[in-house]
Amino acid sequence: FKQIKKEFSAYFAVLFEGGKADLVEVYEAEKEPDAGIDGQETEAPFGAEPAEDADAAPKKRQKKILTGIDIVACPPGKKIHHIRALSGGERTLTSIALMCAILKTNPSPFIVLDEVEAALDEANTLRIIHILKELAQASQFIIISHNKATMHAADVLYGVTMGNDGVSHLLSVKMGQEEPVV
Repeated sequence: FKQIKKEFSAYFAVLFEGGKADLVEVYEAEKEPDAGIDGQETEAPFGAEPAEDADAAPKKRQKKILTGIDIVACPPGKKIHHIRALSGGERTLTSIALMCAILKTNPSPFIVLDEVEAALDEANTLRIIHILKELAQASQFIIISHNKATMHAADVLYGVTMGNDGVSHLLSVKMGQEEPVV
C-alpha cells in the first residue's frame, strides 16, 4: 500500500503537471456480535443499544479494522481535497494515476483498456501515452480507442470494417509498414 501510495502521488503530479494526491486508509471500530439463544452469534437490531450486564467484565478495547480507502486529490491551483469535487476529466486523470500506480507496483502481464482517454484532450492523452509506454515494458496493453494520438502511438492497430456485403473484415496494420495486412 505504501508503494502504491507513493506511485499514485508521482503519477498524479505527472498527469496534472503538479498538484498533490494521497491515498488514506479508513478504519472503523470492529463490531462485536451478540451471542444468540442457540449459541450462534447475532447482531443487535439496528438502533438498539447493547444490554448491559452487571456481572459482565469490563469492555475490551475495540479493535480497528480497515474498511476502505479514500482518495484525496488536489490539482494545481485548486483547493479541492476529495475526489467528488473534481470535474469529469480530473476524475479520469486521477483514476488513471491510481491504475498506473497499481500496475507499476504489481504489473499484470496483460491489460485491456477501453477508451480510457475518450473524455480527455490531446495534451492529457499524450501524457497518458507516455506513462503507458513506460508501463508496457512489464505488461502488454490492448487499448480500444478512437483517439488519433493513441492510435498513432500504438505498435500494431487492428480494425474491423464492414463492406457492402455486410461481412466484417479484420484489418491489421503494423506501424512502420507501408502496406496493411488483411
